[in-house]
Amino acid sequence: MLTSRSVLRAVALASALAVSSQATAQTAAQRRASATPQLSAPTYQPEFGTMWTFDAPPLDYWRRTYGFAPDQKWLDHVRLASVRLPNCSASFVSARGLVMTNHHCGRECTASSSPPDSNYIQTGFAARTLADEKKCAGLYVDQLQSIQNVTDRVRGAITGSTPAEQASQRTAIINQIQTECNQQTQLNCQVVSLYQGGIYSIYRYRRFNDIRLVMAPEADIAFFGGDPDNFTYPRYDLDLTLLRVYENGQPYSPTDYLKWSPAGATENELVFVVGNPGSTGRLNTIAQMEYLRDVGYPASLAAYKRALGIYSELERTDTSAARRYQNDVFGIANSQKAVTGYRAGLLDTASMAKKRAFEQELRARIAADPKLQAQYGASFDAIASAQRELATFSPQLRYYGFGGGSNLMQLAAGLVRVGLFANAPDSARLAQYRGAGLENIKRQILAPTPIDTAFERLAIAAQLRAAQSELPANDQFLRVALNGQTPEARAAALVRGTRIGDPAFRQQLVQGGAAAITASTDPMIVLARQIDPLNRTQLARATALNAVIAANSEKIGQALFATYGTALPPDATFTLRISDGLVKSFPSNGTIAPYKTTFYGLYERSAAFDNKDPFKLPERWVTRKANLDLSTPYDFVSTNDIIGGNSGSPVINRNAEVVGLVFDSNIEGVSNRFIFSSAVGRTVSVHSRAIPEALRKMYDGARIADELQGR
Repeated sequence: MLTSRSVLRAVALASALAVSSQATAQTAAQRRASATPQLSAPTYQPEFGTMWTFDAPPLDYWRRTYGFAPDQKWLDHVRLASVRLPNCSASFVSARGLVMTNHHCGRECTASSSPPDSNYIQTGFAARTLADEKKCAGLYVDQLQSIQNVTDRVRGAITGSTPAEQASQRTAIINQIQTECNQQTQLNCQVVSLYQGGIYSIYRYRRFNDIRLVMAPEADIAFFGGDPDNFTYPRYDLDLTLLRVYENGQPYSPTDYLKWSPAGATENELVFVVGNPGSTGRLNTIAQMEYLRDVGYPASLAAYKRALGIYSELERTDTSAARRYQNDVFGIANSQKAVTGYRAGLLDTASMAKKRAFEQELRARIAADPKLQAQYGASFDAIASAQRELATFSPQLRYYGFGGGSNLMQLAAGLVRVGLFANAPDSARLAQYRGAGLENIKRQILAPTPIDTAFERLAIAAQLRAAQSELPANDQFLRVALNGQTPEARAAALVRGTRIGDPAFRQQLVQGGAAAITASTDPMIVLARQIDPLNRTQLARATALNAVIAANSEKIGQALFATYGTALPPDATFTLRISDGLVKSFPSNGTIAPYKTTFYGLYERSAAFDNKDPFKLPERWVTRKANLDLSTPYDFVSTNDIIGGNSGSPVINRNAEVVGLVFDSNIEGVSNRFIFSSAVGRTVSVHSRAIPEALRKMYDGARIADELQGR
């Protein structure tokens, strides 16, 4: 972390450079000579966190900090034992393909595996035998096989003079590299940008498609405390799902899997989190952060609030709505709390001061090197200018589209654009309709889509009300979207009058092409035709500005990498990372939060709330309480660096043994998205000793516990 002395030094240096640039008597060489001695050698900065890539592990840093530097065999073993779900992390934890992740990462599988007269999310599930394990439709896991740097090839293909040309060329070469890799290796290949384009690497994954549900506890124990306890600590959650990978109809036998620690996590122990953090913004400029703080995040939070209001209204009038939309509500509520935390970090003046100080220091380093200054010196101001312009039409960009969560609106937009773009050259299409994208979207449009008309009316009305509140009264979008009606009346008329919910009708429009779309009198199609040109005008403006931001962000990433190399970890990209930390308590509410909780605390917290939702215990946890060793560690905290995407990551010790299962951050750690601090921010995990205890005592799962513990 930058000390106050180095902050002052960076500020003073920036001021000195500004003054000297105006002094005609001093040459550029003299200015550089006077500036260079004030710049210390670039080193690791704690505020950039510890999300290290496996091809650049910080062995010297680990050795200095912990007296531990694993060899390549250890690193390869840990990498291959770790897998990735579509939105989460996971790991192999047995010789028979058992995979450990979070309950919320397996919710769709758990729900879809439930019989018609039951709901495993409510009742829990533990397969008695292999034959009882349930197939997870559409679920897969990816195992990272290798990483290769392809930076030179990507940069060599980018010759355009404008940001738009460069963005198009970058996309083309990345697609080409991925396609070649897929064909040559038969693996799932993804080109990843690190350091915002400072490095491009290709990640090669082996994909497993036969995944089966082995065990999932009740949601009331996996998410005990519900939304009030979400992103807090102390916690008492068994946020666990166990899956199994099958190959050729038999349990898969991985060469590498993580063995179980008999002791689990202990206080002040060195531990590593291995997983796939989704996205951080620690390399963002101040201008990018301010845009998110003032424009992007407030809009997202307002949208989450509207969506949750719609689901709440549905539940009041439809008793089955709660089950139908439980996963949607869970995800939106979780995102709402996370984004609130992200924004809180950006509102924190101390954190933003650290970011400004680093940005000033980086700009000073660039300015002190003529070559870097020529290449990258103007990039910060270019980004700031583009962000300011984006902010001027943010409402139009959001509302001229087809948002709000309405399936009917999305289908109407897709139908209109498929018709318009069917015979157009690729260059004239929106990006997602280019190449194979057009056929992919066409297939999505024609696929069976359940339409809940009550939801559609509420969603469209809410979106129109929001547009009314943010757009000028004479706005052209409001004129065509409302058609002289109230939002509620307009939404009802659109839903009542459209036939888009009928797959056969959509098939007719797709087959009829542009002529059928143009001739259609369906009110949803008519509205989509009217909105489309408005939307595309705003998209074109935003695309051009975002290309400027992307191009200059890549330049800043290149400058940062040229200056710091791998001394700083890159931002998260939902690729495999390893984060170091300590199992450690922290100051909280005027006292100290313990490093671990126990089953004693679970029952005390439930009793303190009279066993009422969301602190109500599942029935088995009431009737079988006497079976438990209540002193067993349940959840614990550590200083590891995580963010969304890390859910389901294993926590391991020096011996690469499982000591825990990541499931959350405390609220103080959520703002680490932009500037990392381990002062009070913590990773919250299920303790490894709690999992076999619960399996044996609560779920009659001795078979599964034995497999985990290698018995």
